[in-house]
Parts: sequence; C-alpha cells; structure tokens
Amino acid sequence: MALEKLVLFDFLAAISILILVQKFIQIVFLRSSSRIRLPPGPKGWPIIGALPYLGTMPHSILANMAKKYGPIMYLKLGTNGMVVASTPDAVKAFLKTLDMNFSNRPIDAGATHLAYNAQDMVFAHYGPKWKLLRKLSNLHMLGGKALENWSNVRATELGYMLQAMYESSRKGETVVVPEMLTYAMANMIGQVILSRRVFVTKNLESNEFKDMVVELMTTAGYLT
Repeated sequence: MALEKLVLFDFLAAISILILVQKFIQIVFLRSSSRIRLPPGPKGWPIIGALPYLGTMPHSILANMAKKYGPIMYLKLGTNGMVVASTPDAVKAFLKTLDMNFSNRPIDAGATHLAYNAQDMVFAHYGPKWKLLRKLSNLHMLGGKALENWSNVRATELGYMLQAMYESSRKGETVVVPEMLTYAMANMIGQVILSRRVFVTKNLESNEFKDMVVELMTTAGYLT
C-alpha cells in the first residue's frame, strides 16, 4: 500500500511539474511574440503547437485554414514557427518581391541529411555560391530556354508511359498511375542529367527507386 501511494505521489508530482513547465513556456512565448507582429493563425497547444490540427492531409487542412485566417498565416509547429502563403500573390511577395529577405531558410534534419549539410540551392545561405547554383540551374534546367530545349524529351517519355499503360491494360494488368508517373519523371531527369533513360521497363529496380523517392520526400519533411 505504501509503495502504491509513493508511485501515485510521484505521478502527480510529475504531472504538476509538466503543467508548470507548459505555463512557463507559454508566458515566455507570449512575451516574445508580443514584440513581433505575426500573421494571424491558430493558437495551437502548449509545446506541440498546431501539429494536432494538420492530420493526415496537411495540404487540405492548410487550405481550409487559409479561408479563415487569410492568404498569409502563422503556425507554431513544436519549437518551429511557420508562415504559410496560400495564394499566387502571397507566394510572389515571398519569392520575388521580398526575395532577399527570405533567401536564407532555417536548417532542419531533412536539409542536413539530404542536402550535403544544407549546401544545396534550396538551403544554402545567400551568397556567391548560392548565386552560382541558381544561375546554373536557370541556364541549364529551369529557365525558359532550357525547358524549351528539353520539350522533346518530355514528349518522348510521355509517349513511352502511355505505350506501357496501353500494353499493361491489354494484358489485363493493373495500371498504377502514380508508379508510371514516377518512372516517367525519373527517365526525364535521367535524360537531362545523364543523357540516358534510367528505367527501360518496370521492374524491381524501378520499384526500389520509387521507394527511395518516397523515403526522400518523407525525410525532407522532418523538422528536427
């Protein structure tokens, strides 16, 4: 009986300490945030912020939130703050009009593990190296002239994908559109970067590539 009372006392003490810590963090955050005018957004929970609101389809939840809070809103996700732009004009303000103010992005676990310690074009700090990466990317991959030069590759790979889908349907096989799109995109990128198709047919290797892409996207979303 004495042991049970001691365990109960320790449990209640731990709960009390947790509540006090949460209140202290709330007070500190409120004081610090009161000095900065932040966009509107949901208040969220102590410590975890708005994470419980996002659910399994964050893009849909964020779209619904934008209808309530406006095209630019602020969310607290754990220890990280996030500003969401939900309209073309809001995105243009961040990426073009105020590009210099938002060029440097916070470093998270995804950038550290997948982008050579955050040294790629997306997460590298604004400076000579970042300018060079953007120039090369615009010149050879993302610029209007580059996209026009590679239009025949996209058309060819689209034809291969449609032919593969047609052949699978004739054999009575299930056509999984997301997989076919993954193969087509991989071959397009392979043609641009390596001058060859990465996958000729759907096989174990291509399935492993699809799983790698999914893992890459999942890891890129890690906050810490």
